[in-house]
Amino acid sequence: MTALYWMLGCFLAFLYLIKARPVPGVLLSSECHWFFGSSLLVVKILTGREKLGTNELAVKEFHKNGWRAIAWAHIGGRKGVTIADPRDIQYVLKDNFLAFEKRLDMLEELLGDGIFVANGESWKTQRTTAAHMFNRRALREKMSSVFGAHAQDLVKLLATQSQVDVQRLFYCFTFDCTNSIMFSRTVNSLGGDKKDLEFQRHFDVVQTTVPQRFGIAWWKINRMFQLSAAERAIKHSTAKIDEYIGEIIDTYVTDDGEVAEGVEDDQTMTGLYVARAKETGDKVTKKYLRDMIMNYAIAGRDTTASALTACVQFLVEEENAHWQGKLREEALRCFGAHRDEPLTFDDIEDRSPLSEAVFLEALRLQPAVPRNSKRVLQHVTLPSGVPIPPGANLSWVPYATNRHPDYWGPDAATFSPTRWLDGKAKDYSDYVYSTFNAGPRLCLGKSMAILEGKIALLTMFASLRFSKVDGFVPRSALSITFQLTNGLLVNVHKVEE
Repeated sequence: MTALYWMLGCFLAFLYLIKARPVPGVLLSSECHWFFGSSLLVVKILTGREKLGTNELAVKEFHKNGWRAIAWAHIGGRKGVTIADPRDIQYVLKDNFLAFEKRLDMLEELLGDGIFVANGESWKTQRTTAAHMFNRRALREKMSSVFGAHAQDLVKLLATQSQVDVQRLFYCFTFDCTNSIMFSRTVNSLGGDKKDLEFQRHFDVVQTTVPQRFGIAWWKINRMFQLSAAERAIKHSTAKIDEYIGEIIDTYVTDDGEVAEGVEDDQTMTGLYVARAKETGDKVTKKYLRDMIMNYAIAGRDTTASALTACVQFLVEEENAHWQGKLREEALRCFGAHRDEPLTFDDIEDRSPLSEAVFLEALRLQPAVPRNSKRVLQHVTLPSGVPIPPGANLSWVPYATNRHPDYWGPDAATFSPTRWLDGKAKDYSDYVYSTFNAGPRLCLGKSMAILEGKIALLTMFASLRFSKVDGFVPRSALSITFQLTNGLLVNVHKVEE
């Protein structure tokens, strides 16, 4: 009997230790169970019993609770606060920047120690090096020609289709562009290259599987012993990703970290990283380059591809279809008499306000990275009065903030590119519109992404239009970046001259 009591006591102590404990003094999410916390909600989403995604649920919660900060917790000790107030977002991303750090060990296989999750000197070094690639001169002289040429390839392929999954083609388009910029390497995933498409498939497997770790306290045990199908899929796909990237890295550095011959003249992003290390006398490890490549692969491929997908998703809706005609008018002005030549930076500079407005508006309602988070390093009190202890996670959700009626008006949920025209874009600070992050971590590639998006939109709508496929309903995936699990199937129509 004593042994039974002892076992019962141990079991009760175990339950006490793993019980979800939300941050005190903060409004509790209505989906937070008294014992399991928000973990039950994660299970519902993963099993399909909850039809709304995490981002839609966040908007619902904020609407219900007056857009105040909301506490959540998972079984096993992970807890945090989710915010939507731009004042709080500015405090986290700028005003008290050093009180928070990026710490996403759940994304280790994907991001490693790359710029998205690095802190301190490592982050500063990576950002300083990358900044040389995103200046106006690089956009004009290098990137726009890459985007223009690949956009023509995209349109040629679209013109052969009557019905197509444009999301898949947008990911191939941005992947080909990213390879040209990062490695001066010609790839042809738009043309159906099997090796390139296989890499992208494994890349997407990791992106859409890793988020399943959120809310599972024992995910590290699952990973260590490969107890779940998800962890086995992550391990297999990560190995395939590393194999693909390893071939690229071997052209830049040797196994002992020495710079390979001929790299000094390489003006790509990877070449800049290697050249900087050589100048400072540092050795470049293959892991360092691998993590850098993975971070910029997500930034270069996924974010713009998801933005273009969102653009078409909104533009095929009946109430928005008229914008396609207006985009065509702008495209013809930009092309001028040179319809058969790729668009360049000079072609569209100061002549393409509508395509930029459409791109930014699509990213407002469907941000490429719908939510983001940091770890709290010290006790802080947000401007809204919310106290947060050290060790907690703090999340902000651009998907929700970009629908905040106090900042975007009563039509905040409506697709309306006009809110970005006639100088109105200046009305929205980086903290109201945090799609591209803000503060010291403001997205370095923001101008590049907008340029790439505009060139793709103008090249497409110069000769094509899209319409909805009857009965097709796109479904959002649980992923780090915005993706549709079943793609975006649309009808493709050639526009008569």
